[in-house]
Amino acid sequence: MLGSAGFVVLVLFVAGLAAIVVLVVLALRTVITRGRTSPVSAAQFHALVEENRRMNDRAITASEHVDLRLADLSARVDELRSQVQRILTDVE
Repeated sequence: MLGSAGFVVLVLFVAGLAAIVVLVVLALRTVITRGRTSPVSAAQFHALVEENRRMNDRAITASEHVDLRLADLSARVDELRSQVQRILTDVE
């Protein structure tokens, strides 16, 4: 059915596919082993959790501070707007 040339092409094709599969498996294995994190002790884990909690509290505090400053600036802008409105009314 297949001549000797066809058989050689088939063998080369199968060998090429096998080589590609082996390379993909090796690449995945390398990526998976490099992607692992080092084990952390319970004390280190709790220290990291506490540090995360502290940083989160700081971020919330900073956000609240910005909100207060924006509210203060908004009130000042409203006050200035009303003063400008009064001045314009007086000028007319």
